[in-house]
Parts: sequence; C-alpha cells; structure tokens
Amino acid sequence: MTGFSGLHDSILIHILSFLYAKQVIRTSILSTRWRYLFALLPNLHFDFEGDLWRRGYTSYRHIDIYSYGCLVDKMLITHNMTNIDKLRLKCRAMIDPDRFHAWISAAVHRGVKHLDLNISPGKFTTRPAVLFTCRTLVTLKLCMEFDFVLDVPKGAHFPNLKTIYLEEVNFSNDDSVKSLLSGCTSLEDLVIEKFLMSNISNFNISHHLLKRLTLLYTYQSDYGWITIDAPNLVYLEYDDELVAGYSLQNLQSLVKADIDISNSLEVDGSTFFRGICNVRSLILSDTSLELLLSCEPLPVFANLVKLKIHCSNDLRPYYGQWEKGLETLLSSLPELEKLEFNQALQMKEIVLGRQSIS
Repeated sequence: MTGFSGLHDSILIHILSFLYAKQVIRTSILSTRWRYLFALLPNLHFDFEGDLWRRGYTSYRHIDIYSYGCLVDKMLITHNMTNIDKLRLKCRAMIDPDRFHAWISAAVHRGVKHLDLNISPGKFTTRPAVLFTCRTLVTLKLCMEFDFVLDVPKGAHFPNLKTIYLEEVNFSNDDSVKSLLSGCTSLEDLVIEKFLMSNISNFNISHHLLKRLTLLYTYQSDYGWITIDAPNLVYLEYDDELVAGYSLQNLQSLVKADIDISNSLEVDGSTFFRGICNVRSLILSDTSLELLLSCEPLPVFANLVKLKIHCSNDLRPYYGQWEKGLETLLSSLPELEKLEFNQALQMKEIVLGRQSIS
C-alpha cells in the first residue's frame, strides 16, 4: 500500500468511490494515511441486501442489522464528513426509525444532492421535516411499498430539485401531490411507477417547467382523474389502463409521446388523444391504436410527422378490422412523413393511397 499512500487525496477518493461502503471502512485500518479518507467520499452507497447476498446469506440476522446500522452511523454521523453528493440506502430490514431519520438529517445538513432510498415503509415516515426543505437536493428517488403513504407538508420547498422518481408510493391526498409539485420550483423530470390512487380523486400534475413526464401503472384508479397542465412538456410516456377521466391542458410544446393504453373501463379516449394532438412523434401500442380509432370524431394531429405502432401480436389477423380505420386516420395526419411498425410488414397492405410513407 506504500505506493498508493503516496497518491493525492483526490485520486485515492476516486479509487474508493468504486467500493461498497463496508469495503471503504476496512481501508481505514491500513495506516494513519487511510484512517479518515472515507470521510471525504462524496458518494455513499449502502446496500444491505447486496452485502448479505455476497456473503451467502438469504435471511436477516440481528447481528447483521446491528452492524449495518453502526456502519452507516460511522460514515454519516460519527465523523465530521465533508459535503455529500449522493447517498443511496437500500435496506428492507427493520431499522429503527429514529436512527434512519438521523441518517437522512445528517445527509441533508451535509448538502446532499442526490438521494436514493430503497426501503420498506416500516423504516420511513414523512419525518424528518428537514427533508422537505432541502435546498441542495437535485434528484430524489423513493422506491417503497404500497402501504407507504407520502404525506408532503404544506410549505415543502425544494428549490433545486430537478428529477423525481417515485415507485410504489401512495400519496395521502390530493393536497399532498400539490404540495410536492408546487414546492419543486425547478422540476424538469417526473417519473411515477406503480402508483396507488386509492387516496387521490384528482392526480393533478401542474408545473410550468416540467419537460419529461412518465406515468406507469396506476392502481385503484377506476374513479380517479388525471390532470396534466405542463406548457413546457416535451416528452410524455403513459403506460396504463384508462382512468375515469382526463384533463390535458397546455401541451403545445409536446414533441414525443409513447402511449400504451388498455381500456378495461370502456372509457372514451377522445379527451386524452385531443390533449396530445400537438405532438410531432408518436408511439402507440396496438391497444392504443384501437382506442384512438374508436374516437368520434378522430382528433387531428396537425404536427405529427412520425407515427410508430408497437404491436404485441401479428397485425395481419386485424387487417379487416383496422384497414378502413387506418385509412381514415391518415386523413387526420396531414404532415405525416413516416409510418413504422415494430414488425416487418408490407406497408401497402394496410396503408392506402399514401405511397410516400415508408
């Protein structure tokens, strides 16, 4: 280790950044030169499950949970660390909530920019309040379980938060959604996956700076509405069943949309497709295409230049059902230049009178 010890701190820290937290701590016993280098690491990754798997364990042991907690304590709280750029905590074991909140508070006080929490709800509530006024946070990722309820207080303020990723997170009510989005004055990218709408009557995504929105798989949405009001939105991905109702407003900047909708509720999709009719590039699943063709009247996509239809099955059995509808649809796409399918099909079999489209 003599050769390594002679390197500049910045080089050693870069080397340590490729190791797991537990391995980093072990280097502190090498010499006095290495004793406190871990305190200078800007990125901390604690993966409890990964560490157990690497050691051949398949279940939690009390000693392992205790050791894990002490390790995080040592790196986040015990020593006076420099600012933290990224903190990732992955742990599904039972960690004392007060201890966990102390970790998050320590990260916030050290100016954390990227926070990635993959935990069970037993380890996290809406405390600590300091999290909801974190001025340094740029990226927030929460992967929880459905019985976790996110109750965002009024006055939440994330002035630099640009990206939010939520998986299996259930909001407490409509106001909680509003508090989160209104508090993110710089938000550009929002991803919500496996979202439970049991407490939400109107999931209102209204933000003047939002550029990218991804909504994947909502649950218990039979009576809920989705409102999207985003004048700067350029990309929309929506993969879900239809909800009870939609209000899509001010999407004039939309460039690309990727839509995969199934219609178990047999709700009219006209409102949804009219809301995205300014899009220039559109990807539709076969079920979404079927839903679009059922709209009366068909929306006019005045700016659409590229349409791709992603087929889960061979389209040929549906030619008779869709051929006339596709011909009518093309009349609603005056600027269309390119029509694609994800299967090698002869365009002339389904596209009539538009030989310039390939």
